[in-house]
Amino acid sequence: MSTAAALDPQTRAAGPAGAKARDEAKLPRDPAREVIETVVFVVVLVLLLKLFVTEAFVIPTGSMAETLYGYQKVIGCAKCGHEFPVNSHDEVEGRQQDGQRTQLVSYCCPNCRHAGLIADLPVQPQNRTGDRVLVLKPLYHLRRPERGDVVVFKFPERPQDNHVASNYIKRAMAFGGETVAIFRGDLYVTTALEYPDTNPLFARPDDPNDLWQKRYRYANSAQAEDLFDKSRLAEFTPAVPGGFQIVRKSEAHLLADLRVVWDNDKQPAAAPFAAQRWQVSKGTGWTGDSATATRAFAHAGDELDWLRYQHLVWKQEAGGARVPWRWPQDAGPPVAGPIDNLLGYNAGGSRDPLTNRVESRDTSSAPTLWVGDLCLECEAQLDAGAEVVLELSKGARRFQAKFGNGQVALARVDANRNPDPAFAPAARPCKVTAGTYKLRFANIDNRLWVWVDGARVDFGTDGDYTAVEPGSYDPEDTAKEGWTRANDIDAPASIGARGRVPAVRAIKLHRDVYYVNDRHTHTQADLYYVQPGHYLCLGDNSAQSSDSRTWGVVPERLMLGKAVFVFWPGPFESTGRWPWNVRLDWNKNRIGFIK
Repeated sequence: MSTAAALDPQTRAAGPAGAKARDEAKLPRDPAREVIETVVFVVVLVLLLKLFVTEAFVIPTGSMAETLYGYQKVIGCAKCGHEFPVNSHDEVEGRQQDGQRTQLVSYCCPNCRHAGLIADLPVQPQNRTGDRVLVLKPLYHLRRPERGDVVVFKFPERPQDNHVASNYIKRAMAFGGETVAIFRGDLYVTTALEYPDTNPLFARPDDPNDLWQKRYRYANSAQAEDLFDKSRLAEFTPAVPGGFQIVRKSEAHLLADLRVVWDNDKQPAAAPFAAQRWQVSKGTGWTGDSATATRAFAHAGDELDWLRYQHLVWKQEAGGARVPWRWPQDAGPPVAGPIDNLLGYNAGGSRDPLTNRVESRDTSSAPTLWVGDLCLECEAQLDAGAEVVLELSKGARRFQAKFGNGQVALARVDANRNPDPAFAPAARPCKVTAGTYKLRFANIDNRLWVWVDGARVDFGTDGDYTAVEPGSYDPEDTAKEGWTRANDIDAPASIGARGRVPAVRAIKLHRDVYYVNDRHTHTQADLYYVQPGHYLCLGDNSAQSSDSRTWGVVPERLMLGKAVFVFWPGPFESTGRWPWNVRLDWNKNRIGFIK
């Protein structure tokens, strides 16, 4: 070592190690090797993340609409301006039965029921790819999915198709050991039923990996039907030991499942839509901002006066039956009828390339089924001392949420609005006094829900009630669905006010998902037993979903993970929509966490 180096304090401190480091620093670097090492590291990291942590999937079909969309075209209705997606899977990838591509040429607006041609729209919608979702995998190593979780799994019948994974996405709605009933659009469950293997009809397969198959669900067994009938007659109360109980959604699941019935801000002004769906009774304190297409209402007076909604989407035939009304195919204005479960996503028409005919994609009877589970929302401006009441009907009952004077109270009344003293939950405090508030009231899964400015007012189980089996059916209800003319046709939803209410506007009515059963009957339930270690998975688009109702349950070994996030569902278009389909409303976001 030189004298100068020996005198350098840093060299003395570093010693031989410092000298070695300086020598290595002088060696030339290999850029190619560094690039290869970085690429290998990234690839290994991505594979590990994909294998054990998270993976991205693209939704190809519409079985989860309107929570998640497959291939779609976003339509702006030519009459009311309501925007909604229509399934375009068959135009992009072809029909599932034969692979034939069919052009999407028409739509039916779920808001105003205008049946229009896509070619007539001023801006031609483009095909959008399905929603992209991130699936979180570790949850299935740590815990089971919860009821209502959106899950991704390999299709049990064909986990791979031409060496490509067949991945399905649905909601896990029941678990091993449970028996599930689908009845009048709702789900009911019990764990009390066990099926002896000694019964030859219910014999288990030799290979336990076959338990997912449809025949091992013991569908509609006599034992299950007997317990369900007893539970139904007891109004699904604990009076029947081990009886069926209704499945109630979480708040997030409920909001994700809402489908538009009528947006009062999106009204066609031209005939034959002259009859308004929200109507003011003459001689009351209500006034509207327009003689036609009224969007905002005001109230003055000390009496409790009402606005009422009528579902004007039906055509009355000569024999008295109602059939769906479509404009412009049907002449004359529509008539009122029960709220139905038409979904605009399913109501597109495709041109068959062989026959050149336009055929609706929704050929089942599902769009004409009555839905009694509703959600009503509005923006209300109240003066001091005023009250606003939101009311929803279901069968022989009406349910109310009364807002004002710093509290909200729930009530149950009959068709004449006489209160039922057996249902009188204590009022809850809320911020509604004098001012402007967004109010929402829902009657879904035999539970009443209330929100003010997007925040739920928690009634706990006080808002729960039991179903009532009709002693007799309305003479017009020939299908025995359970609706009544006085409530579900004349006033399925109403808004009341007492005192000075300068404005009630932004009125929207939504409905819940209606789970369709295979029997297409309203007097019997479909009943399915879920084998241990399996899940019963259903699509949110029940009328058009291939799920556990048709092919069986899902083994836990084929579960891939829980879908937790939607991202980048489609490109920016000239319609002015954001690249991520962001919807700044109360119901759902196209980018964000999946409910």
